[in-house]
Amino acid sequence: MKLLVIGGTGCLSTAVVSKAKRQGIVVTMMNRGNRKIPADVELLKCDFRNVAEVQRLLADRHFDAVIDFISYTERDLVYSYRTLCRHANQYVFISSCAVYGPRIDGKYDARTEEDPRGNINWWYSLGKYACETVLADLCKVHGCPYTIVRPAVTYGDTRIPYGIVPPYGKHWTLVARALAEKPIITWNNAENGGNMMHVDDFAAGLVGLLGNKMAYGEAFNICGDERPTYSDVLDAMGKALGLKIPRIDIDRDFYANELGDYKGQELKSSRSGRGNCSNEKLKRFVPEFKCSITLEEGVRRTIEAYRNQNYQDGIDWAFDATSDRIIRKWCKREKIDYAKFNLHFVDYLRNATLKDRYHYWRIACAGSLACRITESVMRIIRRLKGR
Repeated sequence: MKLLVIGGTGCLSTAVVSKAKRQGIVVTMMNRGNRKIPADVELLKCDFRNVAEVQRLLADRHFDAVIDFISYTERDLVYSYRTLCRHANQYVFISSCAVYGPRIDGKYDARTEEDPRGNINWWYSLGKYACETVLADLCKVHGCPYTIVRPAVTYGDTRIPYGIVPPYGKHWTLVARALAEKPIITWNNAENGGNMMHVDDFAAGLVGLLGNKMAYGEAFNICGDERPTYSDVLDAMGKALGLKIPRIDIDRDFYANELGDYKGQELKSSRSGRGNCSNEKLKRFVPEFKCSITLEEGVRRTIEAYRNQNYQDGIDWAFDATSDRIIRKWCKREKIDYAKFNLHFVDYLRNATLKDRYHYWRIACAGSLACRITESVMRIIRRLKGR
């Protein structure tokens, strides 16, 4: 089997490529070539949005399946499908279980693929839902069968499956805060959550759908058997680290408003309910699929991966500073003594620069008189340098 992967170097796609290779599938990637790829994988290096370059590289090539990891809007999807449909026997679109929206009615029954979709509270969910709605019409016109894949919460070497986190590759920030006795922010007492699965288990499910004609025109939840809460995730972190993770519970709306529109939408939508989904349909179509990595084992692997890879992309000072600022503001409002929380700059990896310290300070102290004065002075200096 020949497989074309659009993207291929993210948390999910890396695991899928690795699993496909182990299954004897010949893998070709198409991306900008900014990250290292396996030696035995062909790279078609280009910007996928560059129509002429994509057409030149694909020419008359054909693949048994193509997986689109990078479409987030209807416009993305239409372009991607039309560009790739004549080069593949199967178009696999990576959607999301977030299209269903979270359970906020107190019910914990699992969503199936036939349940209503259209999570109106989060731009990401709306974009994925819009992509799904146009696929059937595109298939009628262009003929290439499609398969929709809906991951739930996934995690691997770069990600800890917590609700509000830094970018992938900087999740050591969560661990570093815990080791420095800084609290991790929870909301609703960390009782929200849903299906979580390690990316290696996800890859096994997805690869089982490739070339599977019964999967044409179908959608599948690829999600874990486990349905832990965020409290369970913090407990798994604590066990791996040999400590009790410090926490502080903050009102969800207060936290969301302080995070701003981008992260605030995510918190109010996908991270505030119980995102339970069913994987029974996948098990019927891919009988060999099973979840073999527990949350406890998976989180331990993630922490080990960060340690073994020199903490990957290091510390996200913006996330760290934002967390400290919000905790301090919440404690002032609720008249909580926050002196014990260590809410100041900590050089976690002992390699912080002056730029890192300044970046942390201007976010952690945003709105303060000292910060406003400093920012004014910096603007004057920049103007003078520009003359």
